[in-house]
Amino acid sequence: MLTFPGAFNSLGCVPEPISKDQAVRVFYTTSVVPAGCEAHGPVNPDLEVHVLNLRYSRPQMSTLQLNVSSGAAKGECKAVFILNSNTSFILSIHSDEDCRLLIHHSPHSYVMPSFNHNSTIILLPYSSEQLLRWAKETYGGISSFAQLEDPKRILFQVGRGPSTNEDCILAQNFNAESYLEVEVLSHKVETCPDSHKASGNVAHILWLQQSSSGERMQTVEVNVKTVCKDGRPEHKAEMPLALWLKSHQNTLWKMGHGFSFVQLLASGKYSFATFSGMHNGTTLPDNKEGLIQRARNNSFVASYTEIPSAKTISLEYKRICGSTVVTTTPPPQAAENLTVKVHQLINLCKPWKCLDSSIEIALLKIYLAALPTRVDAITLKDPSCRARDNTTHFVLNSILDKCSTQLEGGVHVKNQLILTLPVFPGKVTVPFECDLPEKVSLQLYTSEDFASPSNPVIQAHEVTYVEVSLRTAMKQFSLEMGDCFLKPRDNPPQLLFHQGVSLSYSVETLKSPSLKTQRFSFTYKPEEELWSIDSATLVCMVHLNTSNGKLRSYEGSLEVMLKNYNPGSHNEGLRISTVLGIAFGAFLIGVLLTGALWYIYSHTRPITKTQPASANPPASESSSTNHSLGSTQSTPCSTSSMA
Repeated sequence: MLTFPGAFNSLGCVPEPISKDQAVRVFYTTSVVPAGCEAHGPVNPDLEVHVLNLRYSRPQMSTLQLNVSSGAAKGECKAVFILNSNTSFILSIHSDEDCRLLIHHSPHSYVMPSFNHNSTIILLPYSSEQLLRWAKETYGGISSFAQLEDPKRILFQVGRGPSTNEDCILAQNFNAESYLEVEVLSHKVETCPDSHKASGNVAHILWLQQSSSGERMQTVEVNVKTVCKDGRPEHKAEMPLALWLKSHQNTLWKMGHGFSFVQLLASGKYSFATFSGMHNGTTLPDNKEGLIQRARNNSFVASYTEIPSAKTISLEYKRICGSTVVTTTPPPQAAENLTVKVHQLINLCKPWKCLDSSIEIALLKIYLAALPTRVDAITLKDPSCRARDNTTHFVLNSILDKCSTQLEGGVHVKNQLILTLPVFPGKVTVPFECDLPEKVSLQLYTSEDFASPSNPVIQAHEVTYVEVSLRTAMKQFSLEMGDCFLKPRDNPPQLLFHQGVSLSYSVETLKSPSLKTQRFSFTYKPEEELWSIDSATLVCMVHLNTSNGKLRSYEGSLEVMLKNYNPGSHNEGLRISTVLGIAFGAFLIGVLLTGALWYIYSHTRPITKTQPASANPPASESSSTNHSLGSTQSTPCSTSSMA
């Protein structure tokens, strides 16, 4: 049916898209997408590839949340998500611990970091047909494709098993109910220009245009939230609100919250959460002009929204209430909306991170582009703890006992982010919480009662007492010992436990005070008696049993000093090896000294000539010679000369 402006002019209403400052928002969830398909999947049978082509009605920074759950009974799920968009968006991903995701996204989008996914930036084709073709060529096939309009939150299930379809061929108004649900913020809300002047009844028209599925009744849940702009809660609102619900006759409207002051006109059937029974609706016009004309008979049309398909619909409306209640200088609506936007953005970004002994704030400034104003500064609860602006991020790092940080149960951290804005309200406080990372700790003790912790020193041949504990935010769990060993720096490791079983008579498992700790004792026995102090590492593996039956393993280590000597053996005298060493050294020194003295003697004594004696000396000469020799003989202590 053709629509002419004159037809609406006669009604006094030319519907126009609602502007940003209008206090009407319509959300709905659906599994029917404008275009989509599913197929057997890529060449790799252990991999899933899902393509999401996002289309936003307004060219502005959007925020999107992707929640991925696994339908697999056990084992790790692996999936690739390819996300393209016609505008910039900020994506946060939440998934099961066992899911490992790879995200391909366009250059003008930003993906929040997370522990179980990686992201890559790729220049992707724009149209759904080209994007589908690119994904098939890249991975040799895909698992699913969906084109989404104005999504705010996506629920996606992986691990369902492959589809029987050999190829993914796009179909219009594709129903992906078996694995996909998307929450949409509608940008197709229209209003009559004079609705802001309303001093009487106001009407909201919701036209659900999904087709009937035969004789089966389709159930749609509807919720309404109204708040007075002057800050009063909805139960004090004085103007009745009319809600018009139009769909096919096989629709069952289930009225949830917010219908205390709502006048309802619905096609099909409807029921209320607070009342039992089903009620028959009324007949409503089958065109836009007829709906608006009938609603304007006694109301101002505050909103008119066409919804293609929905499981749930939520209408949020802020309106002007009467002046019977006097309030003192209520905050402007713009300030209230800004505070809400700051909270939503910061809680979506979650720029905080708990480290081993500190908290870290790293907020990418490009994310703040989604706010209508700049952020001048960010601090923690203690204003002296101010984030540093490094042109791309606001960055802050604080140890746990500073900046008014609260630590509960040794693991749960609480503080506040305070953002300073150049406009009213000036400052916005966003509380945040995080848990310290799970960590295995080893502590040495001086005695079997584990009353006094000791320094990380292990004395050879003496008993060492060890407590192994796990820091975790989990409430229900128990620990089991795995492998545990002591590794000196220059010697082979000494294995104390293997799969929780002691391997030596010197290792003893002791009674622990709770299921969250393990205690044992051992005696270090070095292979050689070394008179030294050496460094070593005590390493223990523990297994965590959770309430859901999953087993996780952790490793903890402690740097220790080994005192490899026995004071008692020192008082008993020298060992045989030492005595033999000293004796051999003395013998070797004696041999060398004797050899040196003989060498000196043999090269420094005087040399004398010996005359030969006659065989028959004359008798006259014999007495003379003997007399001469006797008279001229010298001694070492005297000297003489012969003429």
